[in-house]
Amino acid sequence: MKYVFGIDLGTTYSCISYIDEYGKPVVLKNSDGDHTTPSVVMVESESNIIVGTEAKRSIEVEPDKTVQFIKRKMGKENDSVTLNGTTYHAPEISSMILKKIVNDANEELRQTGVLQDGEKVTDVVITCPAYFGLTERQATKTAGELAGLNVLNIINEPTAAAISYGVSGNDKHETVLVYDLGGGTFDITVMDINGSNISVVCTGGDDQLGGKDWDEAFMDYVTGRYEEEYGEDLSEDPEAIASLYVDVETWKKALTSREKVNISVNGPAGRLREEMTREKYEEITSDLLNRTKNLLDDVLATATSQGYPLSKIDKVLLVGGSSRMPQVAAMIERDYHVTPVMADPDEAVAKGAAIYASNEKAYNDFVQVEAQKAGKTVEEIKEDNLISGEMDKKFMMMSGGTSGAMKISITNVLSRTYGIEALDENDNPQISNILMINAKLPAKETKRFFTAADNQGAVELKIFESRSTDPYMSIEDKQPITVSEMRFQTRVPKGTPLEVSLALDNSGILHIIAEEQYNHTKLDTTFQLANQMTDEEMKKAAMRISTATVE
Repeated sequence: MKYVFGIDLGTTYSCISYIDEYGKPVVLKNSDGDHTTPSVVMVESESNIIVGTEAKRSIEVEPDKTVQFIKRKMGKENDSVTLNGTTYHAPEISSMILKKIVNDANEELRQTGVLQDGEKVTDVVITCPAYFGLTERQATKTAGELAGLNVLNIINEPTAAAISYGVSGNDKHETVLVYDLGGGTFDITVMDINGSNISVVCTGGDDQLGGKDWDEAFMDYVTGRYEEEYGEDLSEDPEAIASLYVDVETWKKALTSREKVNISVNGPAGRLREEMTREKYEEITSDLLNRTKNLLDDVLATATSQGYPLSKIDKVLLVGGSSRMPQVAAMIERDYHVTPVMADPDEAVAKGAAIYASNEKAYNDFVQVEAQKAGKTVEEIKEDNLISGEMDKKFMMMSGGTSGAMKISITNVLSRTYGIEALDENDNPQISNILMINAKLPAKETKRFFTAADNQGAVELKIFESRSTDPYMSIEDKQPITVSEMRFQTRVPKGTPLEVSLALDNSGILHIIAEEQYNHTKLDTTFQLANQMTDEEMKKAAMRISTATVE
């Protein structure tokens, strides 16, 4: 099939986009006629799954069957939820969301004649926050695979937003900062964009900060006011709290365009009514906005150290539904003297992913044809192109250099720091960091360590992932993301040098390379994910999702 799709798998809302016959990105509607679908799942039974608006309404009445904000659990050690008596891992819940939006997309595309009988959405690019680590990205890919999709790539949300905004595919050379405040995550990325070449300078954020936290602050205020008025704690009434979650989101959105709203809360002791002004709302959520500002300051400091001070940033793009709150733009204008641009906050990420996917498909199809003409393999053609760039130039000329024929090139940075457990000078374990956050990809660094005992026959290489910028860290209660055992050819004396290299390629695969310097035993392995679903769990989940009705 000629179509490929971009999917924004969001914390609170998700959507899917493709490039239409006119070369424009189009976000497809769901069965409710909306462009975005709430990322909420209700399990009526293992064979009957409800996703979207109806599931969101069920939070009030059947909270034990319903889950939202599952993205915050993706790739985490404790990623499971129990719904209606059945335990699911986060990738399986996310696969249900993907299956819902893909099913709705298939229906719309068939009704409009875009898809023919037997055709369906298969090839997709899914987005994720720029600061997601290896486990979160793998969990996102697993969700797509469980949904029966061919995941072509996982790309960063800010990069997709920049592509959608149109800062790529032209002749401009710009530095762009993307401030992406979604429902459950916050992401900041600085990018150097030269035509269709996008180079990420640095990135930062917090996967536990988003519009949900503004709702929680609003909730705390309202429940506090109710207790002041009636002496009753609303948190002890699950139905009242579930209903209030829906209400505070509605009031928050209303305050985006209005200066005040009337709030009304039903509780066991009576009804609370009062007026909420935007000024008061911004006051009770000011600490959350300040958290985004502190993270933004950190990213700007890093960008400045790499030659990209605020004075050189040409645009600040606001992405994510929560960036609509007036306090966000006001803070940026007041504190940074920059007028931000609202960049289609709900749909930009999906549209950018679709543009990227479509261009990658067109380019790969073009390279395949050229390889056949030259009697070479696709890999040989691409390797030649790395040196000469001729294939990219030829592709650009295919349609006169228009945006329909551009090779979008993305250079990313490490979103995490990777290190290894080693002994310090007092023989206490610590983490010695090797690959540092915001290093350009592909990245490779080497450190020398020494064996700790006489007649040592092996070492365990414990790899840790963090957001540290320090060369050394205490281990405390941190858990390794993977452990590789390296056995030596013969036992070696204490103090034998051990060269350890960590390398991360553009595909997000971590390579662990080691060589002891006594017998020159070597280890070369790729990262094996820890805390992910087992093969048995994957098979069970794939069976459940393939046989379940998801609507």
